[in-house]
Amino acid sequence: MSSAERPVVLFVDDEAGNLAAFNAAFRRDFDVRLAQSAPEAMEALIQERIDVMITDQRMPSMTGINLVRKAKETHPEVVKMILTGFADHDVVLAALNEGLVYRFFEKPWVPSLIVQEVHGAHALLKAFRQRKNQLLEMRDNLQRGVDSVDELLGHLSIQQDELGLGLAQELKAILGGT
Repeated sequence: MSSAERPVVLFVDDEAGNLAAFNAAFRRDFDVRLAQSAPEAMEALIQERIDVMITDQRMPSMTGINLVRKAKETHPEVVKMILTGFADHDVVLAALNEGLVYRFFEKPWVPSLIVQEVHGAHALLKAFRQRKNQLLEMRDNLQRGVDSVDELLGHLSIQQDELGLGLAQELKAILGGT
């Protein structure tokens, strides 16, 4: 798979060891970006087009769910996933039901499952982006059509004015006016 087709995955975790382990496990499957905090993650989202963000739920400055909420406001197209321990299931299930996250993974992660889910999400995201681009192109084409019709209507108005003036002059001539 060429690097242009590989998903760009942002992994967010406050523990450096987890970041290194994720990078080592998935660097052949994804273009991996790493962030050690929510602010770093938000900066990465601003700096680069991220396809999928996987965040740990338990971090000191901000929970993964709150990071997902914040990222959804500014980067709604990014597919969001949560990595969680058993104790956080209720919170993560609520976020899943709320539509905040696409998937969640339990610790310790299963690499093959993460690869499968990220590639599946990336395929959906590519299809979404393609459809969005098609619709935007259709809108632009429609706008050009509307602009052309407006221009034609403007010419018709001028012709109508000329026709009205011609009819008024003819009527004046018939009635004996000058």
